Amino acid sequence: MRRSLFLYLFIFASLISLIIYVNARNYQEVLEKDVISLRKQILKKDAILDSIADSQMAAPINFTLEQNQEASNYFEKLGFTTDQVKQKVTDQLLDLNLENGGNPLVPFIGQGRGFQVNETHFINHKWVLVNFSDNYQWGELLVTYTIKEDKSISLETTASVLNDKYR
Repeated sequence: MRRSLFLYLFIFASLISLIIYVNARNYQEVLEKDVISLRKQILKKDAILDSIADSQMAAPINFTLEQNQEASNYFEKLGFTTDQVKQKVTDQLLDLNLENGGNPLVPFIGQGRGFQVNETHFINHKWVLVNFSDNYQWGELLVTYTIKEDKSISLETTASVLNDKYR
């Protein structure tokens, strides 16, 4: 009798263990499905956010020489292309860097070598934004350029901003 009691208890405990295992396995599968669906939702939202960010980054800047048809027409009347004008103005700005004391278009006194023009961004057929620095300070210029009748280009500083990295 004692032996059969232990056998019944063993079978009962085995059945309880089997039921607990099956229920736990089913619960784990449900949780895994929930996690997978949540991950898919997160990936969809990330893709949407990335596409929004890409569309904002790819949005054209309206103030560029390439997108300004009036500027292109103006240069064509003078016998130039926009690329030729950009190259001529940029070359002239960089050539002015070679003067003693830095670029004379920069109305500030630099430390050490003087201010040098680094980058240019053409806004239209009259203005170019210029980035300059002397390794200690940096700033921006708004330069007005004019194409003369003899096809030479004159440059004039219209506005300037100086930023100091020690401020």
